[in-house]
Amino acid sequence: MSSLFPRIGLYAAIAAPLLLIAATDRPFLVQVAIGTAISAILALAWDILSRTGQVSLGHAAFFGIGGYGSALLTPLFGAVLGWIAGILICGLVAVLLGSVTLRLRRLYFTIATLSFSLSIHVVILVTPGITGGSTGIMPPVIAGGSPPLQLAFITGCLVVAAVVSDIFLGRRFRPAFFMIRNNPDLAAASGVPVTRLKVLAFAVSGMIAGLAGACYCGLYGYVIPEDVFTTNWNVLPLAVTILGGMDTTLGPVVGAVVLRLLEEVARHLVGGVGYQVVYGAVIILFIVGMPEGLVGFLRHRLRRRRRQPGEPQAKPGLAS
Repeated sequence: MSSLFPRIGLYAAIAAPLLLIAATDRPFLVQVAIGTAISAILALAWDILSRTGQVSLGHAAFFGIGGYGSALLTPLFGAVLGWIAGILICGLVAVLLGSVTLRLRRLYFTIATLSFSLSIHVVILVTPGITGGSTGIMPPVIAGGSPPLQLAFITGCLVVAAVVSDIFLGRRFRPAFFMIRNNPDLAAASGVPVTRLKVLAFAVSGMIAGLAGACYCGLYGYVIPEDVFTTNWNVLPLAVTILGGMDTTLGPVVGAVVLRLLEEVARHLVGGVGYQVVYGAVIILFIVGMPEGLVGFLRHRLRRRRRQPGEPQAKPGLAS
């Protein structure tokens, strides 16, 4: 129970600012908060898989499958069951894909996931009878189209993603993931079910990415391939997580907030196309200056302050 209360406090800290923004009913702030929350959900999905040492550039596939799945199944099963079925399809696809690709390591796995994302995009385009092809389809809008209620709903989805992330940071999974990431052969020799855990992480990661896609498509009431299968949704979760801090629940959330703030500040100060250059340069400076992310950087600073004079400094690589 002693470890439960800090986690509840964390979830409240994540949800409270978003719900306060929803209560203000200021359109610009609400739209920024909604975009930030969806980015955070997708980044949490990406981070869960990365804990096994696998870097994906294919999460746009699950993002899009979640959007299309929920859009196609909601008229058949209703909003709740339609969303659940769409998200479960993402998990099933991840299991099938992971059973083949997770035996690959490092760069080969990354290329395989990127290829899969591009392939799904093509499949959607050549099946207009089901998916609408390039014109897309129109799923039901969530929360009746009310932006404040939509933000409140997506905030709830973000909290769910944070809870799942915390489960995979618990004692049952974290040591095994650490071994798999650092030395999968040694982990297998030690009795760790390497392939099974990788597939599990991939399935859960795919389902959370699908949840993000369902939120995005249900938010606007339409889904087209060029909108959900873009490179942006492949790269964004990686950038957000690295900026905020990997192997944490708070890191992807903080990264999503900071990244969106940087984007808005750069757009207003520079404008035009030039803001993208400034925006990208600042991100690079953050990543180079704080390779462990903002959350990791702040943790080390707090530990240094708490350390007693004369106490030996812990090695960064051994910090939990």
